[in-house]
Amino acid sequence: MVVIRLFDYEIIIQNIVITGSFSDCIDLGVANSKLEGSKCNWRRFPGLVFKLRVPSATFLLFRSGKFVCTGTTSEAQGREAITNFLKRLKTEALVSNNCTYESCVKNLVASVAIAGVTISLEQFTNQFESALYEPDKFPAAIYKMDQTKATFLVFLTGKLICSGIANEEELKSTVKKFYDQLIEKSTLEKS
Repeated sequence: MVVIRLFDYEIIIQNIVITGSFSDCIDLGVANSKLEGSKCNWRRFPGLVFKLRVPSATFLLFRSGKFVCTGTTSEAQGREAITNFLKRLKTEALVSNNCTYESCVKNLVASVAIAGVTISLEQFTNQFESALYEPDKFPAAIYKMDQTKATFLVFLTGKLICSGIANEEELKSTVKKFYDQLIEKSTLEKS
């Protein structure tokens, strides 16, 4: 069987959310005073917000040592950010030199551009029954894909946003599957 792709598409990872835990607990009051640029408002949020410059990433840090890292665009860059943040915590004596971490990717957010097409959102919502499109409230259709955790925002311009996937290979296969469904159901129109 020969498969012909009618339109090219490009996937760009925009953000990765990684959760994890350091092996040490952290005194956030001391951390706030030692980590330049950190922010906290204990009345509104029980954690500390810290923006790492290299690589660019934002951390939410909790007393238990748990953290959320966001803002990186690859799993490798996320691991590098966590390693650099841990080095910084060790340098500032906020954790022991033996402190380690465990982490896992929770979510990838990717943009998908399908070249040379527009998508009729009315036709899309007719073909994909679980899709939600309320143009007076939001300019895209929202589609939760069956048998995956993926959610797509589908724009008239042929652009898609995909979230809910936890690894790059699954992202690629999910986008391809959705792209094939768009072709099969004739919702792509040449622009």
